[in-house]
Amino acid sequence: MEIFFLLFTNMIPIYLLIALGWVAGRFYGVDRQSLGALCIYILMPLMVFSFVVKLELDVTFIILPFIVYIILSAMSFMWLYIGYYIYHDKRANLLAMTASAGNFGYIGVPIVIILFEPQWVAVYIFMLLGGIFYEATTMYYVAARSSFNIKESMLKLAKFPSLYAVALALLFNIFDITLPAFFDPYWEYSKGAYVVVGIMIIGVALSPVKRLVVAPRFLFLTFVAQFIMWPFLAWGLIMLDQLVLKVFDPEVHKLFFIMSIVPPAANIAAFSVQLDLKPEKAATTILIGTVFALFYIPAMLVLSGMY
Repeated sequence: MEIFFLLFTNMIPIYLLIALGWVAGRFYGVDRQSLGALCIYILMPLMVFSFVVKLELDVTFIILPFIVYIILSAMSFMWLYIGYYIYHDKRANLLAMTASAGNFGYIGVPIVIILFEPQWVAVYIFMLLGGIFYEATTMYYVAARSSFNIKESMLKLAKFPSLYAVALALLFNIFDITLPAFFDPYWEYSKGAYVVVGIMIIGVALSPVKRLVVAPRFLFLTFVAQFIMWPFLAWGLIMLDQLVLKVFDPEVHKLFFIMSIVPPAANIAAFSVQLDLKPEKAATTILIGTVFALFYIPAMLVLSGMY
């Protein structure tokens, strides 16, 4: 119980920032698009570069983003099929997103920063590339299936500056290029700014919702996928690696497990509004899932023995 409460109390500031983001969006006109652009195009590339440039490279890390991408895509198409069987309308597309896309960045990164050394934070961020590819390709396809355009998807992917930040950081890393020491404080500032702004985006994204739409069956299906199926799948892959493959370090197993227990992604709210996929239902599901995760994440880390 001591470990549970330690993890629980460390997560409380995350939820206070979400609440502040909601206040900022509801009462002060702060919009998600501006904060999102700041995070995606400025703060995240700086943070990504600062971690990856110091990463102790291991060839096994290269396959991690591909594993993440394949799992997310498989989960998405599986639940799209289940959704069409149950709903026969656009709710199937929304279910495919809420069931697969987790809040790996805005919730996952702060948790990893709290629990791990910078070396492993860098590995987690490297894993996030799989999530970026997924969001720009498979998730885009699932969200706008009727008007999917491969060229548009690739252009969307090409606009993610974090991909270029990773590539540049790897070059600096491989060729042992050292930046002047006066940059160091600003790398730290970028990490803190990303965490604060990124977490607040969740609250800002939920602030325009004028009413909550609780759909018990939809919520149940999302929870089964995000909080039961995802962790069991991750646990199975971890056991496979521990007992048979023996490729990854135990710390990588922990990072992968954390990625599997975060709540649904806040970006789904934006997708649902843009494509008219039941935005109130999407926002309500994200909100309930995010609140539930405050208790769920510490409990799962303790019960699984991952922490």
